Amino acid sequence: MPKRDAAQKRAREIQDTEGIGYHDALNRARAELAETATDGTPTPAPAAVGYVLEPTAAEAELGITAEELGIRALPADASPERRARAEAVWRPEPEPARPCRCSGQCHHGDGCAEEYATETGAAVDCGGRLVHVDRFPASLWGITSWWDTYQCAECGEGAEASVELPELPWGERRPNPNGGDGFTTLVYDGVRHPNFPGFDADEDEEELDPADYPTPEDDYDRYDDEGQEHEEPFAEEDQEPGLDYLDDGPEGDVDPPEDYDDRPGEDELGPPSEVPAVGPRPTAAGWSPAFDLDNAPPSAW
Repeated sequence: MPKRDAAQKRAREIQDTEGIGYHDALNRARAELAETATDGTPTPAPAAVGYVLEPTAAEAELGITAEELGIRALPADASPERRARAEAVWRPEPEPARPCRCSGQCHHGDGCAEEYATETGAAVDCGGRLVHVDRFPASLWGITSWWDTYQCAECGEGAEASVELPELPWGERRPNPNGGDGFTTLVYDGVRHPNFPGFDADEDEEELDPADYPTPEDDYDRYDDEGQEHEEPFAEEDQEPGLDYLDDGPEGDVDPPEDYDDRPGEDELGPPSEVPAVGPRPTAAGWSPAFDLDNAPPSAW
């Protein structure tokens, strides 16, 4: 995630305290900073995080920061936002025998369930161990539901599992700022979801080109304009103009169309068991987090 300037940081604070949309908060933050620059009052610096654990020499050599050590590096009084961020940005531990850097409830180091066939055709267990690779929000509806991805250190096969962490919500529910009985779900800063690779809440609203996000009305108008270029139906190549090419069926007495159709009729489909079934519903991994449902840019949908 790119670094944010003072206006973007202040916008996050306003959004968290008042529950308004990010871009509205950003406009207000800019107005506040402009007023501050006029009267000469200095902008207060954000509070620094006091980590209780620092990287070892070996970890520092790999570029691992205190933040990437996870929950265990935070003080006991860390805010829910800070704890959720730590649970989302920890650096994976590539050695299955070493402790995982997540909050602790995971399958890191468990045996791989994959099997492979030997030359004799016998099925043999992989024998490898799982490495906890990532953790991100699992459900649009449950703010304490997380989704884990794993990779076997031996065969490289992946695995997934959900986990409930009641003490580690990835966001919070707030009353809908637009009124009514509904609510809006706010995802804490730093918590990201791989299903939204193009969504960046810190992106400036001036950088969002409306042409990149056409509305249904825009699409309708565009297709309508394109249709004006072809007032007459398309004709096949080398066909003489003026011919009624839409009525090019065989002349004379012909059999009904259904006699030419080899497909079975409605009463010939067979029992329901032979009719192709509808595909399975997506798993929890297919859901995307809500961010601010009422104010997210179109790229988040």
